[in-house]
Amino acid sequence: MDSDINKRLKDVPSGIKQTLEKKDGLFRLHMMGKRVNYAARSVISPDPNINMDEIGIPMVFATRLTYPEPVTFWNWSELSKAVINGPHVHPGATHVQNEDGSLILLRNERQRKAIAKTLLAKEKLSSAKVPKKVYRHLKNSDILLLNRQPSLHKPSIMAHKARVLSGEKTLRLHYANCKTYNADFDGGEMNAHFPQGELARSEAYSIVSTQNQYLVPKDGTPLSGLIQDHVVSGVLLTLRDRFFDKGDYQNLLMVALPDFTSPFKVLPPATCICKPKELWTGKQADKERFKIIAEGRDCGLEAAADAFVVKNVKDK
Repeated sequence: MDSDINKRLKDVPSGIKQTLEKKDGLFRLHMMGKRVNYAARSVISPDPNINMDEIGIPMVFATRLTYPEPVTFWNWSELSKAVINGPHVHPGATHVQNEDGSLILLRNERQRKAIAKTLLAKEKLSSAKVPKKVYRHLKNSDILLLNRQPSLHKPSIMAHKARVLSGEKTLRLHYANCKTYNADFDGGEMNAHFPQGELARSEAYSIVSTQNQYLVPKDGTPLSGLIQDHVVSGVLLTLRDRFFDKGDYQNLLMVALPDFTSPFKVLPPATCICKPKELWTGKQADKERFKIIAEGRDCGLEAAADAFVVKNVKDK
């Protein structure tokens, strides 16, 4: 009896409520969750070894996401190598676009080598001033727009620089961005979008970058910060009985300042313990790191005193 009723109900057309509701409804399936090109989606995993403004991209995504880069005299050599590598070897390319807009699919090695030699050559019958374009693979430092649903505020979409990781299957995210995306690593997924124009890329680098999304638009409180592993390691680093020799101390400073270009000293004026071996504490490493940053950049920190305080703007 029940099975007969279920069969009859399946034949009944769905009403307005059924058309709109749930994941298969009109809004969530076709309007909020439509499929787009040049995008990727995967599970996110933590990775404290990448920079805060980077996103770890699996190789399977890097060989399928492409960017149409115009061929010029300055990038001809790099794009020629990408064409020769083809669609299956990273960094490679999948297509070449002629001046008239026609696309050439890169197939066998002989064809790819022949096309690579003619990237700078113009077609005889073509009068277009548009150069050829090579649809190259995603590579390191390319900009990507990352999004985690639900998108509740502006920083739910931010720009990250790609770090292509071989052997990985998931997107690798730095811990400091967890609060911004309201993300955890229990199997949640994120979307990555690859901008396809120079204007979009420049805006992503300069406006949408994670470096420019530090404060909440709502009330100005900090969004990004050191959490979880960073808090634990910070406590362990500054314990009273934790000492480091010269090599470990210098390594701590160099790892903490990877993008610092100004020259700086890697040893403090005095050691904490002189004999039988010269040793430094983790607190000295932290203090020296803040001092280096304050002296190398005009960031408003006073590094002359024992404790770092923000300079008074009126005194400047």
